[in-house]
Amino acid sequence: MAQELAATSRCLGCGYRAPSGVEEWDHVDSPPLGELTRCPECGSTNVTTGR
Repeated sequence: MAQELAATSRCLGCGYRAPSGVEEWDHVDSPPLGELTRCPECGSTNVTTGR
């Protein structure tokens, strides 16, 4: 059986990486957009998710 790879999120501001959905990532509410993922290192919300 093939092992499924977990998605990883990366901050485009400082390069911080951690698995997506873990408690390491901060979140901020933005009324027009909803909940945004925020980097715990630099505070940027410019975060991308990939495998």
